[in-house]
Amino acid sequence: MAALSCHNAPTAWAVGIILVLLCSCHGDGKRLNVGVLYGDGEEGLLAAMTSSARSLNSSKDLTLTGFQLDKSTPGCPSHLVREQDRLHALILMTPLPSPCTCGAADGPQLAPVVVRMYQPDPDTPALRSRVLDMFPSPEQQATMLFDIMQALGWRETYMLYNKRSEFYSCFEAMLNEAASRMFHFWSQDIPPDKEDGNALGAILYDVSTSGRKNVLLMTSEDIVEVIVDKAADMLMLTPHSRWIVTSFDVHESQLQSARNSGALLTLLRPFPETPPPWGRDAPDGQLSYRTRLALDAVKLVSSLSPDLVTGYSRRSDKSDLVQRSLNCRTGLKNYMPENDFLGFSGQVSFDSCGKRKNATVYIHEHLQGKSKQVGTWNPEGTTLLHHKWQRPVDIHLLSGRHLHVYGVFSKPFFMKKPDKNGEAGSTPYHGYLVDLLEMLASRLNFTWDITGVGGSGNLLTTLNSGKYDLVLNGIPMRPRYHGQIEFSIPLTTRGYFLTMKKPNRLRDQGIFEFLKPFSREVWISFVAAAVGVSLVMAANGRLNPYEWSKAAGRGEVSEEEADNLSLVNSLWSSYGAAVSQGQEFLPRSATGRVIAGTWWFFILVIIASYTANLAAFLSRPSAERSIRSLADLARQTDVPYGTYKGYTFVKFLKKSKEEPFKTIGRYLDTNSDEVLFNKSRQAFERAVKGDFIFISPTGTFEYEILNERCDMVILTDEYFFKFKSALPFPLGSPYRAEVNEALMDMADNGQMDVLQNRWLNKKKYKCYTGSKEGDGVLDLEHLDGIFFYLMLGTGVAMVISFLEWFHFRCKKSGRSSNNGPSEPAT
Repeated sequence: MAALSCHNAPTAWAVGIILVLLCSCHGDGKRLNVGVLYGDGEEGLLAAMTSSARSLNSSKDLTLTGFQLDKSTPGCPSHLVREQDRLHALILMTPLPSPCTCGAADGPQLAPVVVRMYQPDPDTPALRSRVLDMFPSPEQQATMLFDIMQALGWRETYMLYNKRSEFYSCFEAMLNEAASRMFHFWSQDIPPDKEDGNALGAILYDVSTSGRKNVLLMTSEDIVEVIVDKAADMLMLTPHSRWIVTSFDVHESQLQSARNSGALLTLLRPFPETPPPWGRDAPDGQLSYRTRLALDAVKLVSSLSPDLVTGYSRRSDKSDLVQRSLNCRTGLKNYMPENDFLGFSGQVSFDSCGKRKNATVYIHEHLQGKSKQVGTWNPEGTTLLHHKWQRPVDIHLLSGRHLHVYGVFSKPFFMKKPDKNGEAGSTPYHGYLVDLLEMLASRLNFTWDITGVGGSGNLLTTLNSGKYDLVLNGIPMRPRYHGQIEFSIPLTTRGYFLTMKKPNRLRDQGIFEFLKPFSREVWISFVAAAVGVSLVMAANGRLNPYEWSKAAGRGEVSEEEADNLSLVNSLWSSYGAAVSQGQEFLPRSATGRVIAGTWWFFILVIIASYTANLAAFLSRPSAERSIRSLADLARQTDVPYGTYKGYTFVKFLKKSKEEPFKTIGRYLDTNSDEVLFNKSRQAFERAVKGDFIFISPTGTFEYEILNERCDMVILTDEYFFKFKSALPFPLGSPYRAEVNEALMDMADNGQMDVLQNRWLNKKKYKCYTGSKEGDGVLDLEHLDGIFFYLMLGTGVAMVISFLEWFHFRCKKSGRSSNNGPSEPAT
């Protein structure tokens, strides 16, 4: 401690010191001088202390002298106190400037007794005075919290804390206590600025996703309400949740967000419900814990004897300081007879070293807006919890009630039944949310009827009108609704998709699609080559002495084989070789074989080229098959695309700096007049006309495409820019917690999956095509031309067959008439 500099380092601080002069007749008529060191904004607290001092010394003269020191004044403020007004005691409401806490022999000296109202840092140097700590020690606070948590059956907790909490000084002690008790312990520091909603939301999200239901809220009183409100908004407060709020000053009005959640909050009160029979008369619950400590400090020092300063040296040396710290409070009882009494902050008593002891803590439970004491804790480690106050197992606010419901039209969530006028005992509406409502009614034992229907344009007005208990509309859980409505737990995961009209293949491709791998010039050249080769083969067969015709004349082959390489047979052989069926009539001469071999090699190259090009040509991607994601959409420029200008996704695209969102956003912004529409229905109808891709959210349009508009196709297999949808509730709705509990049970029981399969399973709808368009399989539309060619060839063959038959009959009839009837032999 001596290493600290006390008298050379000026300190800038803003505190004031007030001398409360308690003039009493203590035998020798000496005055009792008590100083109070307080910080900015604590003038009201000083006034309460002054009032309490007057009530304790009503029969005595009281002189109150106060002054505000310049914050730039160096040194210790008690050094400015006049010698004749030497202090008998000093009440510290705020930490002393560093020059007052040093142990140097030449440093400024304090009063014989110092009553400290705060928990000092571990590095704070020892004071020269006898110190009484009104605030419980960190070890005592940690022990108290863990005793209570274990009495509640906790074996783990998630602690949220900030450094302004009166319990923050016990943070290290709590870590040690958790290790010694083998207690699972997680912690997060809450940002000091309670307006930092994003940071607070991120912290609470970590708590929520961790699955911890037991939360220890160890923060200052001013942000308790902010945290509870945010936790309720994030659906963290449920009948399964249990929180301990350590702030002694938290009020029930700050916990209104938990009123209808079913969550059980444990509150701690270090003072009894009945105030002590002395001091200022104030109703219980209206005094902060700091005010209670201040009033008890005045009561404590009022019993000091002026003889305390007799022989007290304000310039003692270091050895005296060490000896005094070893002896703690030796002999103090002789000068302070009343140091054990019932005060505003509970039982006030100290051990031999000035640490507060016997501080009983009263345990309250807050449920559904009501608080009640359920137990106590004392420093002996005894935690007594009464069993007469139990948390309700279930909350049944909806049981037996009749709800008025408003329905928002949205396919397939809420739709009007076809040809249904609302017969008795039924509803003219159906859909995902109607079935969900029926399941909730059966589970929670309530009845309902739909008393209003319409669109989602005036959703907030409808919710807050007070006419309806529930609105059937699965709305996106967007930040813009924060502070205006509350949500159920998420029902479905939705998003956006790409859709367009199916292309007309007959118009775009034609029936002779199989001819397109070669150009018209190539086909003409190929036919000319086949005819030319046939002519050469026929000429060679007629003129070459080694071919079939000459050989037949010499009698080397039969007469029937003389026409093997006639012009007709040569054409047939060339065609057979061209379609890989082999050449029926082979040449005998070397010349003919050279011509045939050359033709075969030519055919080999032509067939290989045609086959490869045909496969590539038939499987070439169209807009329908090539655009399967936003990245594909951004890369192509052939098909225009657009959407409704009011969608949240459009705002995201225009602001995004990442690809492919940046490219799409730039395109929409550049061509906004042509591709951004004032109504979503206009954008959809533009896609129905063809040659346009609509960026659509799931819901009504997806249902129409899958169930009604089979001429439309969904391009993307997966949703993008996904969001959760949930039921909306008015702020403070008493039904949200119960509905959420039922929805969670329904999810566990598989009922939500039943609804999902019944209404949101794409494969059940008649227009569903799946992903077969992009799997490389050729449809009939790709090859219908070859079938047409087959039918055409078959038809021509049948005509030729008839002509051959007719020719044969005619030829036979003519031969018979030329020969005439045969004469009988004579």
